Amino acid sequence: GESDGSSFPNGGLRVTHEAAAFTTWDRSSPPMVVDKVLRIPCCFITHLGKSIDDKTPLLRSSDAVHREGLRLLKAMKLATDAKALYSYLG
Repeated sequence: GESDGSSFPNGGLRVTHEAAAFTTWDRSSPPMVVDKVLRIPCCFITHLGKSIDDKTPLLRSSDAVHREGLRLLKAMKLATDAKALYSYLG
């Protein structure tokens, strides 16, 4: 096992596979170059799908608004052929 930083100062141990997390490129935000370094916006989730960053819940909410908005339009028989719905904050 390895030390579990969340349990310090208790010094607990966890098996290595439980420490897994995944990084994925956030394609909704453009990559940028800052001080000659390429910065790629990322999302971080655990192997169980729990978000460990601030942006993942926003992206999941945006997906839900898109999905349910299209469903609502179809239920109201408005724009039944719509393929996309764009929502904006603010």
